[in-house]
Amino acid sequence: MAAGDPLLVICGPTAAGKSRLAMAIAEHLPITIVSADSRQIYRRFDIGTAKPDAADRAAVPHAGLDLIDGTERFSAFRWAAVAAEAIDAARAAGRVPVVVGGAGFYIRALISPAPESICYDARYLLVDPGPVLASRIAARVDAMWAAGWPAEIEALAATVPADAPAWQATGYAAMREALAGRTSIAAAREAIVIGTRQYAKRQRTWFRHQLPADRVERVERVDPAAAGAIAAAGRYLEAWQR
Repeated sequence: MAAGDPLLVICGPTAAGKSRLAMAIAEHLPITIVSADSRQIYRRFDIGTAKPDAADRAAVPHAGLDLIDGTERFSAFRWAAVAAEAIDAARAAGRVPVVVGGAGFYIRALISPAPESICYDARYLLVDPGPVLASRIAARVDAMWAAGWPAEIEALAATVPADAPAWQATGYAAMREALAGRTSIAAAREAIVIGTRQYAKRQRTWFRHQLPADRVERVERVDPAAAGAIAAAGRYLEAWQR
């Protein structure tokens, strides 16, 4: 990708609906999703990180997932290098790269690199459903539980050391405490919901201060539940793809 080429970034707090919006756009445009999630990089840590499922990954090319084992550490700059390669590969294949995620420091490492690196002309769709995010987070935690999150953790614990970096993902510590019998399931669920809401609050603060507020044309705020949100996102993308 040449310097100055537009790059769409769909960002916002966890559970806001970023991936769902990206998949909806993919029904109308040939996109490649480049995941900007600091926990979805870990192999086998799937349910608790809300990693895209097999159906979504079969329908739309995804990059930035399953990059390392749970015992490894990974920097934002290493992710940015992976993302840059994925963006170039998508362009070469005639697809539209779309960065999707809530890891603001990953996004910053890609968009604001060292002077000798490529500079992307980033445009942002900031996805945030507003006050209903709290209930969306609780619903997602319950959905993860129903999808087999406890079994996933038990399987991981058999081979991944307790001090592995991947265990730092939101919710995993509380789940391990419950599965070990050191706390109740109800208490673990409450801790996970509260922890996730606090994480979402920090993400909102980060994006509020880090996105280019002085260039309003670069940031489009989207409520994914609002009527016409998908159409608006598609128009925003197509406007500078032509």
